[in-house]
Amino acid sequence: MERINRLIQPEFAERLKQFDELTTEIADFLSLPLENRLWPILKNHRLTLLTDDPHLATQARFQQHTLCKHLSKRLNLKISGLNIKVIGLPFASNVQKYNRKKLSDNTAQIVHNIALGINDQELQAALHRLADAASHTQQPV
Repeated sequence: MERINRLIQPEFAERLKQFDELTTEIADFLSLPLENRLWPILKNHRLTLLTDDPHLATQARFQQHTLCKHLSKRLNLKISGLNIKVIGLPFASNVQKYNRKKLSDNTAQIVHNIALGINDQELQAALHRLADAASHTQQPV
């Protein structure tokens, strides 16, 4: 069986190493724990910092020139510029999650009978719809 290191392309391993070094140096520079909060991308001597934390982005923007110089010196990289982007994490689905209990047939029939005794047609129709919808099994989404 081949060793796992032979299966990984050298360029990919080098990019991962660079990613780890950049993240570590930026965390030390900003004196913040940045695990899973900052993703640096170095391409064409331009560093792009992606983050989901707007406070971290603001702090990095205020120190961007000093940060570029620091990284260039510490990691022996030529960084010509820095972009900082706040990325939004996906929001929860807008679909409402119902966990309703099914009404028994007897309860649904009682609600229908109550609706028949009401003179307001709109309220009567609403109660019928409620009884019909609640008596069917709702699948959790």
